[in-house]
Amino acid sequence: MIASMSELLANALVPRAAVVGIFGGIGLALTSIYSRRGPMIYPVYAALLAALAALLARHSQLSFEIRMFSALVGFAVATAISYVVVAILARRQRQVLVLDGRVPPGARGVSLWGHVWRWTFLLSIGAALSAALAFVSA
Repeated sequence: MIASMSELLANALVPRAAVVGIFGGIGLALTSIYSRRGPMIYPVYAALLAALAALLARHSQLSFEIRMFSALVGFAVATAISYVVVAILARRQRQVLVLDGRVPPGARGVSLWGHVWRWTFLLSIGAALSAALAFVSA
């Protein structure tokens, strides 16, 4: 049975997963700010997924759809926080490169189409991971 949107949003698990996502997003943001090594983001994402799995396991009596949607909300919140922080860091770095003369002054960031396909890709990965978390946490 597929849950309705009002049933998904009215469930107490969704805001709890969003809070876990906020903490995960803070961890992702701090990793982006203080680490120069890109792969260091993976342990933070692994910790986020472990925390979401533990949360979903506490609510194993709920339907698969609700647990999957909640995990996706947590993943999306964390990724959105990280995305904003990385965009701010990239803008600052671009300004430094313009001042150094290494990039032309009119240099722009990622186009709208670039953001759309990145978010499509991220949400596809998030949906697959959320389905796995919802299945394992039952």
